[in-house]
Amino acid sequence: MKKLALLLTTLLLALGLVYPGGAGRAAAASAPAYTEIATFVEGNLLISPAKSVLVNGSAYVPVKLAGQIPGFTVAADATGVTLTGSKGSTKLKKDNSILYKNTNYVAFKTLLKLGAIDGKYASSAIALFVWSTEDGKNKSNSMLYAISKLPGTMGIVLGKKVYLYGHPGSHWVKSVQYVDDNNQNFVMQNEAGTEWVLDLNDFVDNTMYTMENIDYLKYYYNGLTVWTRNAMITDSPFKNFEKATIANFRPNPANGNLEMIIRRANGQEVPLKIEPRDDPSEYVEEVLFFKNPQTNFKISDKMWSAIREERAVSGMTITELLLSWGDPDEVYDGYVVYGDQYVYFINDKVFSIVNL
Repeated sequence: MKKLALLLTTLLLALGLVYPGGAGRAAAASAPAYTEIATFVEGNLLISPAKSVLVNGSAYVPVKLAGQIPGFTVAADATGVTLTGSKGSTKLKKDNSILYKNTNYVAFKTLLKLGAIDGKYASSAIALFVWSTEDGKNKSNSMLYAISKLPGTMGIVLGKKVYLYGHPGSHWVKSVQYVDDNNQNFVMQNEAGTEWVLDLNDFVDNTMYTMENIDYLKYYYNGLTVWTRNAMITDSPFKNFEKATIANFRPNPANGNLEMIIRRANGQEVPLKIEPRDDPSEYVEEVLFFKNPQTNFKISDKMWSAIREERAVSGMTITELLLSWGDPDEVYDGYVVYGDQYVYFINDKVFSIVNL
């Protein structure tokens, strides 16, 4: 499977010009108490707004989903909620259930005691597999084996609603098809309920993302003041290092591309496609600065005006040139090359610019 190469701005990183936008919020972030997990019964994904959850290492299933497991019934009356399986019944109470997002959940270990079922939590897929028949067990184990063959952490998208570059709308990852030692496919279901197969052999695996990815970006960046770095923005509509605000992140409904919404001072909102990669925040931090470069580097008004107009002028420092034109194509002792333009330095300042 192919991997997109990360676009590293090595010169800028060496000079410390790129700043982590979420650094101020990192200390406030904490691990969630509840981890939502997918639920598969007899090898089939249960698609529902309410997900099973993992709490302190124990799995809990929404009561509504428990009623979809073969052999179980759910009844509610004035005295509470009762679950019944082939081995007995129990009422929901403090030691066998939790309340999460205003939904009742029952402990999976309680279901194991009440019904003729078995199951397994797969950490590589963040998913709970439940079965009651030999066929269901075989389907579940077949999928678990296919997951084990996936590279890296790709298994965690199983059972999740995802967005894909080049594919409109959202899609559920319903199962993994094991093809051979080097090939697996995802069986997908779109918003209309149509199933289709994603060939992972031809798929760049870091062009798929989840709502959790979007929520992470929103938490870290929404509302932050930024300065746009035109050297890294294709066909930038901004003035170089224009002051703006990160307004939002969203999937483009027409093509599935992940976008960052930048709000200009006049209120105009401009969508920027986040180039596909393993960590979308890397792109955010490549194309934006989170500190005012003029203030941070004590740049004179004259040089700042040239930088804003993306011009290179005599007397510029290396830092100022990089801010104006970005990374050079080639670096030599005493000069750098941008296309057909050669920029020469004396005492670490631009001396002359030669067009060839």
